[in-house]
Amino acid sequence: MKKEMLLKRMASNVMSSTGIHSLTERVCCFGKSFVLMYHRILPSAADQPYFVQPGMFVSMASFERQIAFLKHKFKIVFLEDLVEMRLKREEIGGHCAITFDDGWRDNYTEAFPILKKYNAPATIFLATGFVGTDRMFWPEELCCYLTRNLPVQPGSEDAPLSFIRLNQEFGRCARVKDARFFDSAIEILKKFSPGERDELLGYFRVRFGNIAIPRQMLSWDETQEMYTSGLVRFGSHTVNHEMLDQISLEKAEDEIFLSRQKIERRRLGNAVRIFAYPNGNYSESIQNILAKSGFNAAVTTCKGFLSRGTPLMEIPRIAIHEDVSNTIPMFRSRILFRKC
Repeated sequence: MKKEMLLKRMASNVMSSTGIHSLTERVCCFGKSFVLMYHRILPSAADQPYFVQPGMFVSMASFERQIAFLKHKFKIVFLEDLVEMRLKREEIGGHCAITFDDGWRDNYTEAFPILKKYNAPATIFLATGFVGTDRMFWPEELCCYLTRNLPVQPGSEDAPLSFIRLNQEFGRCARVKDARFFDSAIEILKKFSPGERDELLGYFRVRFGNIAIPRQMLSWDETQEMYTSGLVRFGSHTVNHEMLDQISLEKAEDEIFLSRQKIERRRLGNAVRIFAYPNGNYSESIQNILAKSGFNAAVTTCKGFLSRGTPLMEIPRIAIHEDVSNTIPMFRSRILFRKC
């Protein structure tokens, strides 16, 4: 364990045992609620066919401990209901909501049984263009290629400029295949335009061949089963998980509208009113499109609590991932303190 993480664990244990966590929870949750953001729930990240970023997953064991703790300490409600409470100016203190981004299949295979065990409601934001398909998000596809072949200077003249740019950026990074390496690669590509990312991945597909791995995303049958249980509702997360401030407003409007339309046509709710910004990227123009389209709330990736004064198109969430929340004291610190 890294020294920094060890110190965080020790500090969290002290705050939990001395009652500091309990006191801070009473203060922070007085008149306020919070929204948790998960992505994946996995038995083990090491068993996956590609590198999984630490910020993308929580282990099944940690997730069950967290849900049991939340059920004991707070009132877990659907995010949609929490928004409605805010709109009606009802008391939201001591409430929390559980959300998942993207629509990963492990939300069904690993998280759903735990939600059922504890009767805990949750909201999944679907990138509808991936549901029921073998498509992968570009960070995972990139990691698949980098796991097999590190970027090297191209040996032919057909390498695109995006590949050359990636290698130039990697010149500033260590090439050891560890978490920092993959995280650096993903952060580099986030700065690329959508066209550059598509060009680079297309080049990798031709050069290294297609990747055959088990289906990673939910199917529509799985979403229907979860919705029918009464414990899972669904929100919009665009069609193709586009970072909305990197594309035209016309394309952004299509991404938002078509995603919502697909979910409603699949009868996963009468009207989809809540949206999650992919990668947390948004602008005032995007918010205007959401409001015009009938959405009454949207969640960000910014950390914080939901209070009476929080703009509903900028609801903060607390990102939960394994390395910083794998014990209940660390989980409590993650919720309560900005730098944990």
